[in-house]
Amino acid sequence: MTRAILRSFGIAAITLSIGAVADAIYIVGFCPQRYAPRAHGGRPEEGGIIRDAGYRFALPGEAIYACTTPHRAGPIVWHEDVDCYCAPGSMGPEAVGRLIGGNCVTDQPHPTRADEAGACRHSHCRDLTE
Repeated sequence: MTRAILRSFGIAAITLSIGAVADAIYIVGFCPQRYAPRAHGGRPEEGGIIRDAGYRFALPGEAIYACTTPHRAGPIVWHEDVDCYCAPGSMGPEAVGRLIGGNCVTDQPHPTRADEAGACRHSHCRDLTE
């Protein structure tokens, strides 16, 4: 019986190791928030686009905030993620930054689906709850 328990612990350790390696490969090589500004024309402060597609649109009364957050795996910070978040316009970038643990700036104070300016275009953003 002891042998079966030890074998189970060994299989569990191998499975967890495989999962950790797969997660590290995803974070380093395929994280979409890391590459968003690069794929659409540079850094946000240089006029690059962070998000111009998606299923979430800003609602009336919401503003869109362009935010950077550290992408962590436990205590390790792999890189900075960049994304657009929808929140009430009255919150302000400091409050949104505190809520998600990052730094934010107001990208679109009154977004519309026709917006061609800013880093977060066409009123696309993420929910703060995602």
